[in-house]
Amino acid sequence: MSKDKFLNSDYKADENTKQEIEALYKEGVSLSGVQLKFANMRNANLVNADLSNTDLTRADFSGASLYGVNLEGSNLFKANFEGANLKAANLRNCNLLGVDFAGAKFNNIDWGDDYKVINEIDAEKATSIGDKQTAIEKYKEAEDVYRNLKINLQAQTLGEDVGQVFLREMTTKRKQLPLFSPLRIASKIAYLTTGYGEKIGNIFYTVNAVIIACAILFGVAGVQYGDLKLGFQYIDNFGLLETFGNLIYFSVVVFSTVGFGEIVPINLLGKFIMIFEGMSGGIILSIFIIAVYKQLMDR
Repeated sequence: MSKDKFLNSDYKADENTKQEIEALYKEGVSLSGVQLKFANMRNANLVNADLSNTDLTRADFSGASLYGVNLEGSNLFKANFEGANLKAANLRNCNLLGVDFAGAKFNNIDWGDDYKVINEIDAEKATSIGDKQTAIEKYKEAEDVYRNLKINLQAQTLGEDVGQVFLREMTTKRKQLPLFSPLRIASKIAYLTTGYGEKIGNIFYTVNAVIIACAILFGVAGVQYGDLKLGFQYIDNFGLLETFGNLIYFSVVVFSTVGFGEIVPINLLGKFIMIFEGMSGGIILSIFIIAVYKQLMDR
């Protein structure tokens, strides 16, 4: 049996399509590039099949056994994979817009570098050549894809994948905003400082950066420590190392909102720094606790 007829873009699937495709698969024929638009492939057995660069627009693969299937570069627009086994599948550079993944098994899927879908990659290409309208449209498509994937991954408690897809969803949402708009800037800051609450490493570095930066600012503004003033202009009172150590200690106390009270600001600048660090600390520590909790629950 030849697969040539399935390579024709005008091929129309019929009631024999499933049996013929499965027969080719059993013969060891690569199914790369076949055209299966609107094909009824329910409960098909295509474990480890090569379906790369195929057109599966609106095809029905519900209940199909597709473990390890290679779908790289394929068009899955509005295809139905309800209840399909897609474990260990390769879904790099696929068009996943409108796909029904309800109940599909998603373990160990290769989603591509940084979990980027083809819609976002196309948006970045459009941005690079200055085609803003196409870029916005593709970013919107990508956002829809990521949201759909997130919902289905959450249903299977695949926390690590959910986190990565959520990052991509938030990134595509941000890139639809005007370049220097306040919302886009705020979103970028949230990404860099906390990874939208998904990157514990980013949060940890942010905590340390805020504590050290505020300690330096307290040193510039000066604070009262008992009967003596503490700050870089008062080095003689404690010495350089003890001065900086006490400033770090004070900054940690303010950041963590413990507030022992033995060190207090002596001017308006110091008070503003305390307000900023206290509020930042409360927010960042809350995000950090939630991020750690999610990581632990995923295990």
